[in-house]
Amino acid sequence: IFRHLRYFWLMWKLSSTWAEVIYVTDTYSVGYFAYLIKKILHKKYIVRFVGDSAWEASVANGWITDSIIDFYDKRYCKKIERLKRRRKTVLVNADRIIAVSRFLADIAQKIGVLPERIRMIYNSIDFLEADENAEKAKERAEKSAEIKQLYGGGKKLIITACRLTPWKGVAKIIEILPQLKEVVGDVNFLVLGDGPEMENLRRLAIVSGAESDVQFLGRVGHDEVLNYFRAADLFILNSDYEGLSHTLLEAMKAGVPVITTNVGGNPEVIENEKEGLLFGYNNEAELLAAATRILTDSELASRLVKNASEKLKNFNWEKAVAETAVVINEIRPSPA
Repeated sequence: IFRHLRYFWLMWKLSSTWAEVIYVTDTYSVGYFAYLIKKILHKKYIVRFVGDSAWEASVANGWITDSIIDFYDKRYCKKIERLKRRRKTVLVNADRIIAVSRFLADIAQKIGVLPERIRMIYNSIDFLEADENAEKAKERAEKSAEIKQLYGGGKKLIITACRLTPWKGVAKIIEILPQLKEVVGDVNFLVLGDGPEMENLRRLAIVSGAESDVQFLGRVGHDEVLNYFRAADLFILNSDYEGLSHTLLEAMKAGVPVITTNVGGNPEVIENEKEGLLFGYNNEAELLAAATRILTDSELASRLVKNASEKLKNFNWEKAVAETAVVINEIRPSPA
């Protein structure tokens, strides 16, 4: 509570002195504070909309199992409806919404935001390691080689990185490992991240007979994630929902072949058969087929990686900053 009060006080102080526009990246805390400050001080605000926290919280707490699309057409218990109303209040009253994908721009409209208030600006990725010198690049390459040796050792190295929640679909990846090994040989699956599903996934690995093929590494420092990605032969994101996955962009940046689900903003990042392979969420046959293709066809893997590197030019830091500045100036008060 103290932390939130401090945030509100800082926002109030800045808004009442020199800030002309408030820009927030979270709906429920600072987003709601921006809404309150607008009501009192008449300051305009912008919300960077990266996902529906009402749906995420409802699924993560086990209150619902519905998809994000169904979430907007159903009514639920009071606590869920209260979450939905609060995020709608913040978003609908914002002077601009910056959605990080076309998918989320559509979601904002479903929530009730007027289309003319929505702008779409992709996340950026090119700033990662942008100022890296030759010595630093060599050091990273050596670390990736160490990871490859430690966890690979002649095995195909598969990796995912996410918060371990039900909709991230890590369970299904574990379940296909025995079948995948029959086709491609020995594999090692690295799971980067933690979350409420950790213990369930550990038990599943044992029950599935894949305990020795799965390594739960927990939360890995952001500076180290790309090193792990570079060591891998395949990156998998089996998610039921993504606004615009920054992890996908990082995997593409690292040069690891990618397979992911055809949901949310994923198809805006990965075009099927061009920058990666798409499959249906938790579709065991499609997931197994896609993983098998990548791990048995080096030419396909190389082509996808090359195309992905080219696609990353669309996710440009300077472009994102310039477009954001335009949005701010659209609502910024005119000089007296």
